[in-house]
Amino acid sequence: MTTLPGLDKKPSIYDVYKTTLGPKDLQKAKEQLHEDENTREPALAQMREYIAKHPQIIRCRTDCLFLLRFLRARKFNIQATYEMFDNWLVVCNKAREFFRLEPDIMSPLVEQAIVVPVGADPHGRLVVIIRFGLFDTQTITPEGQIRLTTLALEMFLETELYQVNGLVLVLDLQGTTMAHFGVWTFPKLKTVMSATNDILPIRLKEVHVVQLPKYATILMEFCVSALKPKLQKRLKFHKSLDDLKAAIDNSVLPSIYGGSLSLEEANDRFRKRIALERDRLLLMNEIQIDRTIPNPNAKSSNNNNNAGLQSDIADEAVIGSFRKLNVD
Repeated sequence: MTTLPGLDKKPSIYDVYKTTLGPKDLQKAKEQLHEDENTREPALAQMREYIAKHPQIIRCRTDCLFLLRFLRARKFNIQATYEMFDNWLVVCNKAREFFRLEPDIMSPLVEQAIVVPVGADPHGRLVVIIRFGLFDTQTITPEGQIRLTTLALEMFLETELYQVNGLVLVLDLQGTTMAHFGVWTFPKLKTVMSATNDILPIRLKEVHVVQLPKYATILMEFCVSALKPKLQKRLKFHKSLDDLKAAIDNSVLPSIYGGSLSLEEANDRFRKRIALERDRLLLMNEIQIDRTIPNPNAKSSNNNNNAGLQSDIADEAVIGSFRKLNVD
């Protein structure tokens, strides 16, 4: 039985890092993330001290795998890691309806194979399939959609292979209707776009969009414009399934898209892993902060506002998109 991480922000003993990475990925971490035996331990020590002294943090994990997800996402830039970590804490607290992990409640949606982590591609990146059109707009809210996606990502955020190599999303829009987009109000969309840009500790390497309905083109442009330029460059729109097949390795492409992988078997593995990791997933909901306590690390004196959710850049991008929609 796996021992669960603790939530004491100042534990008497910290766990010791033991790598699960092979030589190739350790070298990649050194070259791309500035991580090696000389940078890792000091960075972990700094993160632990930061958490211990953080006035708003009441309960928090301090184990290596949890902290490394943030350090690796910010390439061991410690100040950038502090900022991401603070934003993540605030958003997960402020927008619990989006990011709370609910493995039991999500079980019926998991069975439908709407969001499926299918495994590692030849580059060691986790490939996740999202079949957006399968969401029932009558019963599944945008918050529920994101909670399911968050559950799928959280399952693998502590897999070192994916912390180093990153994530590839395949967004299948077959079967989407105007109702699928209509339920996404401006505030809800802004929360998710901000999380994608600045908050979630993932290395999003590619997003492949396939089977996009013509009527949804402008709406998709609206979403894309709210992303940072770096993420915009990683978006790839495919006109056909053949284009997608040429871009994704056959071994991790489901047979419904022309690959060799069984989506049903991949989803069954996902379902079983959720059952095994259930206690750890629920533990993440117990991380606690008190936002009534002033945060001396905050950039703004108003600690009720979060930089990620209140990004002026994101606002301008979204407002610009609305103007374009009005003109068109």
